[in-house]
Amino acid sequence: MRTISHHYSHGEGIGLDCELEYDPGQTADEINPPFPPAAYLISAKVAGVDILPLLSPGTVQAIEEAAAWAQS
Repeated sequence: MRTISHHYSHGEGIGLDCELEYDPGQTADEINPPFPPAAYLISAKVAGVDILPLLSPGTVQAIEEAAAWAQS
């Protein structure tokens, strides 16, 4: 895994500067099944203030999916 930065634009013109742990996933081989890339949100900052504890689970999931998609 590696740490990535991602800017997420939340609906009302609010931009979140996010840090995530990114796992690029793996392709299938003879022993292991495939798994897709994934990103895990570490922080989401507005004007330098981390608001991660205030985000809904749906928003966290949307940020993680957008960041993983942007990396692939």
